[in-house]
Amino acid sequence: MARPGEVISHWHHFIEDFNTSTLDFYRYVEETLKAKEAPVRPQHIDWSEGGLLSAKREYLRASYGRYSFDICAAPFGKDFFFSWWLTKRRPESALMMGCGAMIGLLLVLTLLVSLAGYVFGFVLFLVALGAAWTLLANGTIAGADFVDDVMLALPIWGAFYTRFIKPATYFSEDSRLVFEEAVHTIVLRQVEAFLKTKGARALAPDEARPQSRPLFR
Repeated sequence: MARPGEVISHWHHFIEDFNTSTLDFYRYVEETLKAKEAPVRPQHIDWSEGGLLSAKREYLRASYGRYSFDICAAPFGKDFFFSWWLTKRRPESALMMGCGAMIGLLLVLTLLVSLAGYVFGFVLFLVALGAAWTLLANGTIAGADFVDDVMLALPIWGAFYTRFIKPATYFSEDSRLVFEEAVHTIVLRQVEAFLKTKGARALAPDEARPQSRPLFR
């Protein structure tokens, strides 16, 4: 069963004696994101309600880089709730990828040494690493997300990679905050539109505010 990523923030709202169309809600969010030309990739995913053999619940996922919103709109008996979870994706199969990357680097070094000798082969290896470093730092490599996962999975090197090659920056944090606020605003507007149509009360400021806390440890 798939595991959620690192949870960054969460929001939910419960409405008594209320019902609406889950798919209509998801469609509105998707169409609004598309109209805004936001660099966000929407898709429908299924999360288990409980364990391995439990029923599935359909969520709308909006992804941006390593970040994903998992958005839910669902009935609870005669009531209804809306929620979203903002997560940061963990590298999949981290141990396997880390071991594979270490073996791959050793094979490249061995090949270069066998072709060009110990000194020149090692220099070529360092040059190749430097070029890869530059491309990764600028995010210009094709399949950068996969390479990013591999680098983060490497023991010791993963921490070095996070600190020096892909550190948190003002721009990366601003982008994440804008992504969160943009999707949250779209969700809130549609929830409030549904509430108005059904004659229910509007959201109070505290009800509209997400909870930013480490919910999973």
